[in-house]
Amino acid sequence: MILRRLTTSIRKQDWFTVVIETLIVVFGVFLGLQLGNWNDARQARADEARTIERLSEDFKKQEAILLDRIEMTQANIGFVNDLQNLIIAGEEPEDRSRVKALIVEVFGASSREAPPASYEELAASGGFSQLSDLAVRDALARYGQTNALWSYVEGRSQAVRDPTSPLVEAIVLRGGFMEVSDPVETVDYDWEALKEARPALALVAINFFQALDRHQKDLAAVREVLEALEAAQ
Repeated sequence: MILRRLTTSIRKQDWFTVVIETLIVVFGVFLGLQLGNWNDARQARADEARTIERLSEDFKKQEAILLDRIEMTQANIGFVNDLQNLIIAGEEPEDRSRVKALIVEVFGASSREAPPASYEELAASGGFSQLSDLAVRDALARYGQTNALWSYVEGRSQAVRDPTSPLVEAIVLRGGFMEVSDPVETVDYDWEALKEARPALALVAINFFQALDRHQKDLAAVREVLEALEAAQ
């Protein structure tokens, strides 16, 4: 309709009407583009709000998991120290079940807790750059860098993994002790060989201390992310 009137005005050389009609067309196109951009921006804000909310939920769960991991690792360090003290005392304890229980704990692993699913999805899709809050982006980046440092201490110490380790050679395992209800029943040991394995046991303690340090640093990074997310909401 407008284009038809515009064509008619041009033929009649009604330039005033031509200008008005042209302005109407241009304004209509501009308004349509602005409305489209406004809708896109509103949708982007809504998507980001949902992302922030999901990250908050996931990182709160991550905080709880890490607190549990820290408590377990501290307990493992205590078990290693208890076994070392028994060995230092020299005499084999009459309660062999106590030694077996400590051995089971020594073979426990304190490993890296993988990042939350929402974080992994953002990392895989390059979605971090779409977050408008710089503090959130920076906190997430520092968390990723901190968590990646687990590669230096991942897994159990060589003293536990290597079948030729003096610690492993001092222990007799009847089947997979992690697969039964009472792992102590599947463990036995040679006391004299166990005393010779003190250096290997010290390596296990070092590995647990390294794992504890990494868990604590992960926890600090997670809490930094949560603070940034809370400020962004």
